[in-house]
Amino acid sequence: MKKTLRNMTLLLAIACMTVACSDDARTPKKDRSVGGTSEIMVVTQNDEQWNGRIGDSLRHFFLDYQYGLPQPESRNELAHINVAGFSDMFRKHKNIIEVEINPNLAVAVAETAEDLWAAPQRYVKISAPDLTSWVELFDRQKEVYQRWFDKVERERIMNVFRPTKDEAIGKAIADKFGFTLTVPQGFYIAKSEPDFMWLRKELERSSADIVIYQTPYKDTLQFETQSLVAMRDMMLGQYIPGPSEGSYMGTETEFVPPMVTTASQFPAGYAKEMRGMWRVVNNYMGGPFVSYTFADSRTGQLVTVEGFYYEPNQKKRNALLQLESILYSVQFVETP
Repeated sequence: MKKTLRNMTLLLAIACMTVACSDDARTPKKDRSVGGTSEIMVVTQNDEQWNGRIGDSLRHFFLDYQYGLPQPESRNELAHINVAGFSDMFRKHKNIIEVEINPNLAVAVAETAEDLWAAPQRYVKISAPDLTSWVELFDRQKEVYQRWFDKVERERIMNVFRPTKDEAIGKAIADKFGFTLTVPQGFYIAKSEPDFMWLRKELERSSADIVIYQTPYKDTLQFETQSLVAMRDMMLGQYIPGPSEGSYMGTETEFVPPMVTTASQFPAGYAKEMRGMWRVVNNYMGGPFVSYTFADSRTGQLVTVEGFYYEPNQKKRNALLQLESILYSVQFVETP
């Protein structure tokens, strides 16, 4: 019984501040949040916390390499400040995690709030009676925190893209697939087939690409990794040729096997995220991709939206995050 009450206390505490956002529509507009791409501001009570076990736990998780990139790149960047210097300027950071060790507490608790001092923003405060219980609570909840911070990053990017939305491309996607994406200007439709569309943004040294394709939905086995890879290879191999004769788009499965997870926050509902590396068969080109696959109950189709990126010898995390944000903008078109 005591353990059950403890768990209930933790669950209530981690949600207790989320209601603060419900009155946003009736309050003045918040300042725009600041911070570098995928940057998290860590607020500690002293340098010993940052340089010791708490800081090590934060670095070990948040600075882990992002899967599916050709060069090692961390998922996040961390900035640090002590609470004594946590002024109004730093409170406008888009992602904040605050550390508090308070011996008077009975158990470790976590609080969270959205758009507390700026927007978009996610603030998390973990308070605990000692270092061990702080780290234990962080370890239990860290994947949730990462999803919250990722959501803020996508919102920030879309705040930039939304005013430059290409209405013609959005309409073309809606007419073909029954949903739309917020695609910023600079992309063009490179290919459009009955169940396939390829969008491109080409610069001198890079290429950002979005593909959308669908096949009839039959059963849940189509969400398995092997089926998702096979469907990708079939559709992209058919419609995206390589730069040389006999070359075509494929999926790297040996050195960086595709990783499939459930995308719990995807706006189209239940979806599978697949991250990995694309390659051009019979050629040497390659790069990272991320895709989301969901079943459209209105049409009976299994739909995939994917972004892939090409820029040799350059970091690609931020560019892929921009494509991911566009994919997360999927919105079904209402039918009469």
